[in-house]
Amino acid sequence: MTTDADERVPADVRGIFELESHGPDVWVGDSPAYPWGRIYGGLVIAQALWAATQTVRDEHLVHSLHGYFILGGEVGEPVRYEVDRIRNGRSFTTRRVVARQSSGAIFNLSCSFQRYEEGVETQTADFPADAPEPGSQLHYIEGSGVDRIDVKLAGDQPRSLVWTRFPVRLPDDPRLQACALAYLSDTNPMDAVATSHPRGMPDAEHWHDTYMTASLDHAMWFHRPARADDWLLLDMDGHGIIRTRGLSTGHVFTGDGQHIATIAQEGLIRELGD
Repeated sequence: MTTDADERVPADVRGIFELESHGPDVWVGDSPAYPWGRIYGGLVIAQALWAATQTVRDEHLVHSLHGYFILGGEVGEPVRYEVDRIRNGRSFTTRRVVARQSSGAIFNLSCSFQRYEEGVETQTADFPADAPEPGSQLHYIEGSGVDRIDVKLAGDQPRSLVWTRFPVRLPDDPRLQACALAYLSDTNPMDAVATSHPRGMPDAEHWHDTYMTASLDHAMWFHRPARADDWLLLDMDGHGIIRTRGLSTGHVFTGDGQHIATIAQEGLIRELGD
């Protein structure tokens, strides 16, 4: 979620995939200066996945990831990504990554990669009928540095519908495009959680006066390759609040209606005083 200040000073994400090798299976990445003062969760997801990808054969592409946010990351301090080679298989490869700063572990990622195999392809997820064409809408650059269009929804739906894209053109490498998609995947899950709260979704300028929020865990399944630097639609549903935790799940579509990924995230949401 962004505030007016986030929109005025978006993060510069051009160098986030320029990880530096620090010995066997260890990489270090820098964080942009995010306007809210903490590292954006999508950054550690994307950089951890990119670090893991460096240890995997090129023909194995990520098909799923599961991550736990442990501590808020400090902007201005590099993040160290330590990769554990759990298994190297002919069809599947498994990795675990621990992201650390001086405070200790801040994020833990498990991810799995699969070699391409021929097989049937079906799709049961429907492209949202209420999604306008992105070219017909005005977009803005949010605090995480990505291009974003918030779709206004009819009625009081526990849902967040957002067009988003990585703001700079990336190489064609599908492995890197998947990591950029992982960066985008943290764009609006907590918005969907907030829409299922009795107080609902606040205006952008009142978000931090209404809720204290934090992502707790994040899961993602990659179904089809796609360019993260083209417009993608994130359709996230909120599934209610249990005391201070809320869950959102949703689909990611390309502009031509392909279902390319599925996201699930649980987040902490604490109501603040009026």
